[in-house]
Amino acid sequence: MLKVLVTGATGFVGSHIAETLLEEKYKVVCLVRQTSNLKWIKDLPLEYLCGSLDDEKFLSTLVKGFDIIVHCAGVVRATSKKEYFNVNVENTKKLCGAILENNLTLKKFILISSQAAQGPSNLNSLRTVTDKENPVSDYGRSKLAAEIEIKCMLSDKVPYTIFRPAAVYGPRDKDIFIFFNLVNKHLRPVTVKKRLLQLVYVKDIASAVAKAIESRQANNNTYYLANSTQYTWSDIGVVISNSVGVKTIPIIVPDFVFSLVGFVSKFLSYLTKKPLVLNEQKIDEMLCDNWSCDTKPIENDLEMSFTSLEVASKITYNWYLEKGFF
Repeated sequence: MLKVLVTGATGFVGSHIAETLLEEKYKVVCLVRQTSNLKWIKDLPLEYLCGSLDDEKFLSTLVKGFDIIVHCAGVVRATSKKEYFNVNVENTKKLCGAILENNLTLKKFILISSQAAQGPSNLNSLRTVTDKENPVSDYGRSKLAAEIEIKCMLSDKVPYTIFRPAAVYGPRDKDIFIFFNLVNKHLRPVTVKKRLLQLVYVKDIASAVAKAIESRQANNNTYYLANSTQYTWSDIGVVISNSVGVKTIPIIVPDFVFSLVGFVSKFLSYLTKKPLVLNEQKIDEMLCDNWSCDTKPIENDLEMSFTSLEVASKITYNWYLEKGFF
């Protein structure tokens, strides 16, 4: 039985990865902090190791004895570029350094990166992983820098696989929850300008990780994770509402509203010293015309199929309903 270390397992994506790996009969150990909220994994039959990724002495002991490391820990929102890079880049660099010094027999290192690392695509094209990167946010730039560190440090020493999920949704999510919450209120947002994006169901990310563990084809490769269907904001609202049987009416949201929200968020974040879900840079990402990517490589290499929005949105909506989110 392979022994897998999962970082970031207390978060939205990481908790689903840990859950799926247990279902696949791996021995799963999760790195947690003393302050971590364990609510999503506390009932799972796994082990915990308490420590911090910025503690190099701790890392030198942590990485020993594992067959696989899935690195999902990081920040998706922060109050400064420095914080993004300290957590997403420097901690990744320290983790890789510890592996090279203490566990060169590691079978695979898997990074959960982001579509934001490459940046948006042109309106009429799909992004491929070989395109020139153009991240438009500090978050995206930090994820790209983490990818570069992994490639530089681990190449020819330890096999790695990098995943770039598109916009992630599913049970436990708090970001794309806004679409589900609006549908529950019989509303759906529509942008004045046509904007396209792809989505990925969180369980599909977990499935991709499980497949990559056993796949030599995935070694030293980078993949986008997304359902190939492109949606406008209105499309997403329509699909969700039809899937759950809730009638909705369109609410047109002009671009200046997004800009205003970004400005207010920046001001509130400055006052509270805490990052907000819709910060200024997240708004900039949302206002890009096209977030579309080529998913054929992972569909071919890992025989990966992605859950339709129709199916997964119903599962997700009912989960929110059951847990009292509405």
